[in-house]
Amino acid sequence: MRVLLVDDEQHKREALLNFLASKGVERESIVVAEHAAAARVRLNESAFDVLLLDVLLPSRAGARPSGEHSVELLRQIVEDGTSTAPQFIIGITADAQGSVDYAAEFKALVTHVVHFNPGDGVWQQMLSVVLQLLKRQEQAKQANDYDVVVLDALRSPELETLLEVWPVQLGSEKLLCRNILHSTGTLELDGTTRRVACAHLSQMGPIASAHAAATLLTELRPRLLVMTGICGGFSKEVSIGDLVIADKSWDWQAGKWTEGGTLAPSVDPRDGAADLVAYARTIEKAVKVAYDRFTGHEKPVTAPRLVAGPMVTGSAVVASNDIQEVFKGQHRKMAGVDMECYGMYYAASNHAGAPVRTLCIKAVSDLADRAKTDDLQHYCSYISAAAMLEVVRLHFRDAPA
Repeated sequence: MRVLLVDDEQHKREALLNFLASKGVERESIVVAEHAAAARVRLNESAFDVLLLDVLLPSRAGARPSGEHSVELLRQIVEDGTSTAPQFIIGITADAQGSVDYAAEFKALVTHVVHFNPGDGVWQQMLSVVLQLLKRQEQAKQANDYDVVVLDALRSPELETLLEVWPVQLGSEKLLCRNILHSTGTLELDGTTRRVACAHLSQMGPIASAHAAATLLTELRPRLLVMTGICGGFSKEVSIGDLVIADKSWDWQAGKWTEGGTLAPSVDPRDGAADLVAYARTIEKAVKVAYDRFTGHEKPVTAPRLVAGPMVTGSAVVASNDIQEVFKGQHRKMAGVDMECYGMYYAASNHAGAPVRTLCIKAVSDLADRAKTDDLQHYCSYISAAAMLEVVRLHFRDAPA
């Protein structure tokens, strides 16, 4: 919670600072300005939750206090939009006549005008209500809202297939921000109804996935943020159709290209949630059942293996054995490569709001070489969705109520 206190009277400032401190507002979160010019500078520098503004304010240091300066400052904040408006703007005056003279103009621009009198507690009661409300709002931001949010790269076949596999009931798609299509509804798991949201990217790549993941985390505050779909694989670790459980991910293209044509990597790995990775290692039977049930499209001749390992991400499609040589020095057990996992993991690892666990499970549809085919994309989307559903089920089975 950040507070801007604008007042030219020292005794009033000290009383307000002491009161705020008694309510748990850290001194580092309170910025003081003694005149309108200083207040404008502070408002341009950062955003505030509360503005405590003297009704009679000097325009600059040494000038005569006047209500017109406070009103002018408020109009710039509220009407002109020259700086971010605080959520609460409270006019405070120790001059009862000043409150009468300027209350009419303040009423349209501020939350409230209170008369500061050290001998009574009216102003303290008013500020206590505001501070309590802000604290509850901050606490709400730290609480989860949705149980599961699914973010897939492709609408078809990845997300559409997931919606066929998961027992969900969703509303119509809506835009979140300008370019993230998502739908919300419910997921039935073991007799319990969970809140769920499903989204897909407007374009492929780690930048798009990081932006979408950060937006979904902020707006929906999920307990779980997961990704399914298709990926490339490395033949020494996986075969076509296998499931890659991304225990970590990084941008394989980050680093410096040398004059000799090799990449000196700058690896910055981000991890999937350790407990979800652990659950994913145990779901062989559920995956085998899902494999046996799959019909209507081509599928591998054997059930998939579950391979936990790094899934590296880049903005370019990998379709060359030569490019794979770039990977060899980054991790000896690299299992998969895609264009989105790292963006989601990066966003989750830097999220400062409600706690979230994240995991990406994708099925290998090609071996990241020239022999690419779309024949198994529907199957890979299906089997990864089935695997993730089992992980989600296990998580909520063991999660505290």
